[in-house]
Amino acid sequence: MAAGPQGLGRGGRVKAPDVSFVIPAIDEAGSIAEVVKGAFAEAGRLGFTAEATVMDGGSTDGTQAAAEAAGARVLFEPGGFARALRRGIEEARGEYVVIMDGDGSHPLDRLSAIWARRNEADVVIGSRLVLDGGMDLPLYRRLLSRALNAFFQVFLRVPVADSSSGYRLYRAAKVKGLPGRATGFEFQQEILMQVLRAGGRAVEVPIRYTWREAGASKARVLPLALGYLKMTWLYWSPS
Repeated sequence: MAAGPQGLGRGGRVKAPDVSFVIPAIDEAGSIAEVVKGAFAEAGRLGFTAEATVMDGGSTDGTQAAAEAAGARVLFEPGGFARALRRGIEEARGEYVVIMDGDGSHPLDRLSAIWARRNEADVVIGSRLVLDGGMDLPLYRRLLSRALNAFFQVFLRVPVADSSSGYRLYRAAKVKGLPGRATGFEFQQEILMQVLRAGGRAVEVPIRYTWREAGASKARVLPLALGYLKMTWLYWSPS
């Protein structure tokens, strides 16, 4: 697996990879191995070195063993979604950090398009809400996602249509060491706002999001909506 374990550099130290995949997961034994192997395969195809870290929020179904067998490092982090991603980013050794779900809902065949735009921005977002993007979701979730993203975009004047997408590439230096108040899925909006307000740039690449290949959805509607409102309240300015 050429894109997985790294070779040795000078002094016998392990060379840092180009990309760190950070994959949050809870009870994703049915899909996590395929996601990890697919990420490494795409890295090899695109010509960059990579490591994969699965942030396990407390799985009881064999997720850890499946992820490790596929070549990932697994870190146990039961403190919630935001805490898991913050820790994963801080632990990442790559120049870039790619976040993706552990259930196979983010299309790995779009990683090439995301990777191709890495020099244009500090955040490259796999977007469901731009031209040629889309969501294979129940109607009520599609409507809710569009409404909440539009609300966030208008009130905070964010130049991003899909601020809640969890499929992203970050320039690691821009997102390490950031403070945070998010505790749940609103982490996506918070870190985006922090990068933009520090003078960073974000671009979007269309993706087709697929509803749950395995496991069960962890995103509940009410906490998701409250998270959007929380971030809007924290970052809104009338000026």
